[in-house]
Amino acid sequence: TRRSSDLSCMKISKSMLSKVCTVAGFLVLTQFCFATDIIIRKDNPIPPPDRAMSQPNTLYPVSATIVGTDLTVYFDSEVGIATVTVYDSADQVVSQQTVDTSSTLEVAMSLSNQSSGDYVVRISYGITHLIGDFQIE
Repeated sequence: TRRSSDLSCMKISKSMLSKVCTVAGFLVLTQFCFATDIIIRKDNPIPPPDRAMSQPNTLYPVSATIVGTDLTVYFDSEVGIATVTVYDSADQVVSQQTVDTSSTLEVAMSLSNQSSGDYVVRISYGITHLIGDFQIE
């Protein structure tokens, strides 16, 4: 009987391990499902004189997502040297990275040391200046 109780404990342990792995996998997948796309737009402090001439649906070769406190900026193509800067709501720089897009088309930035609130990401390369707003919750 001792052997059968040992086997049932092993079965329970394997079953429990399987459940824990399933739940952990679900949580990881769920986190990716909740990635928030950041709308990237031209960083132009001067509004266009005629709203009809503005192009709100202009596509830029840059996109960004925030998952929890992890910001990732993606470049669709090489744009040369790019600077990615994150500002808090007080317009203070909280993180900055420079990337050569001929080497890599992705910039990952951990903002885990930042508190909940509103943030801005600015992406600059050449004469192009882009901006996107996001939140850390």
